[in-house]
Amino acid sequence: MTQKKAILLIDDDPVTNMINEHYISSQDGAAQITAFLKPQEALEKLRDGAMADVIFLDINMPEMDGWQFLDEFQKLEKTAKVFILSSSIDPNDIKRSKQYVSVVGFISKPLTSISLKRLMV
Repeated sequence: MTQKKAILLIDDDPVTNMINEHYISSQDGAAQITAFLKPQEALEKLRDGAMADVIFLDINMPEMDGWQFLDEFQKLEKTAKVFILSSSIDPNDIKRSKQYVSVVGFISKPLTSISLKRLMV
């Protein structure tokens, strides 16, 4: 029996999370997708033992931004692949994302079914 892939969506925009969940479900109907509007809530779930294979993370969010999330996530020693999913086109953000071992990609919003197919291969 194949284990479901656990995917976390972390974005302060509920519509973005809803659209991304739709795209991911259409590519991998077996995926277990959990969306968070606040990075702190995702961290708490992960600290409490929740598993994640893939995390799609926005970087520009109030209260705790994606960079702060990544700093805390590193301390958890989890092995999830993190994709930054941001509207930022700042080259410094792309460069900064490469400083995190868990970050495996930087995707410009919006997530599309085409970009998702490339990631799921």
